[in-house]
Order: sequence, then C-alpha cells, then structure tokens
Amino acid sequence: MPSLDRLISATRKAVDERRAARPLSELDQVVAALPPIRPFTEAVVGEEISFVLQADAFHAGLLEQCEDAEIAGLCLPLERVGDGDASGLPVLLADVVVDRYQLYESRAAGADGVVLIIAAFDDEGEELSELYGEAADIGLDVLLEVGQEDEIEWSMEQLDPDSFVIRNGDGDGGADLERTFSLLEEVPAGIVVVSAGGVRDREEVRALERSGVDAVILDPWVIGEDVADVVRVLRGDAR
Repeated sequence: MPSLDRLISATRKAVDERRAARPLSELDQVVAALPPIRPFTEAVVGEEISFVLQADAFHAGLLEQCEDAEIAGLCLPLERVGDGDASGLPVLLADVVVDRYQLYESRAAGADGVVLIIAAFDDEGEELSELYGEAADIGLDVLLEVGQEDEIEWSMEQLDPDSFVIRNGDGDGGADLERTFSLLEEVPAGIVVVSAGGVRDREEVRALERSGVDAVILDPWVIGEDVADVVRVLRGDAR
C-alpha cells in the first residue's frame, strides 16, 4: 500500500487535472442546487454496532445483500459514489481529501460525508480547519481520522468534532484493533466513533461494541463472500 505522502502527492496531481477540465465554479453551481444529504453519522448510530461496507463498486446484486444484511452505509471511491444512489444508503467518500475542490466534486457526485485525515496536514492545522469548515458549509458530514492521542486533543480544542474514524492499519498491511481500544480512552463521551478495517470475527465486534464503538467499516474482502451471511456472523445471530 502506498504511503500517505505518496497518496497525497498523487491526489493533488489528479485534482489539478480534474480542476483544469471542470472549474470549481461549475461544481459550486451544481452543489448549490442539491437537496440535503442523507446524514452518515446519524445512520450509523443505534442501540447496536453498525456496519459500513467499503467497496470499489456497487451493483444490484450487492444492493440486495446489503439490504439483507441491514448495512448502515457505504464507503466508495469518488468515481463510484453515484453507484450508491440506488441503495438509499448514506455514502462516505473513501478517497484521501486534501483540497477544497474534492469537497465540491464529492458533494456533486452524491457523497454524504468525507473523512479528513489529520496526519495529512501540517502541524498548524490551518488548511485542515478551513476544509473542515467548508465541508460543513456545503452540507457534508465530516469525520476526522485520528491515529494519535495528541490529534484527538488538538481536534477537540480547535474543531469540536462530533465523530472520529480510527483506522486499524499497522503500517505493514495488517491490522491492529488495539489502536482503536487505546485511542477510545481519549475520546469524550457523545462522540461517534467508527473503527475502520481489520474486523473478521464476532469476538472482535463484541470487544469493539463493549468499548463504545458505534460502527465498523468492513474491508472489501467481505464482498467476496455473502455479505448478509458475514454480517449475521459478526452480529452473532448466524443460523
């Protein structure tokens, strides 16, 4: 998997190319005419832990499985965001966001929420703060991805967020749920917490739920199985 720095560099280059082909002023007009989003964070909060499916594409067969599994939301790349429209589920953008242009094209494409990775911005946080505010201004849900205790502290002081994403990647292609458990200790009560990646069995889900996690983003491996069956197992109600 490419490093975050490489992803940011590639993203900025791609965004510059798209901006040259379609100016921000055009996207702004599209966004201004759109109806309100389907609130992503509201959809994943409930009495039990919710499941969000990360996918590279979405189709009718997968839609049926998601309905059977009572999936709460989708996480899709920009070029497939519109695929989720048929499901009626809220859609979270899967791409790394580092430019305000991405906010507008995501909203125009049908995304309901974006993730802003604190580690993708400099220590001053000025650019992050501006993107956070602008995303909210155009009607997007904003989830902050945190990986360190000081990022949680900074964001609470500077942005007062209502939701966090904690990604469980260990940097070597694996996943370590201890990252979620550790950082949860620093998250104030009332904040929506989404744990991303690495969940594969019922005991892991139980542990996350007991710790206060509201939702889990399931890795794309689930799509190679029967989504409804996988989720039933994870919920503990497999027949």
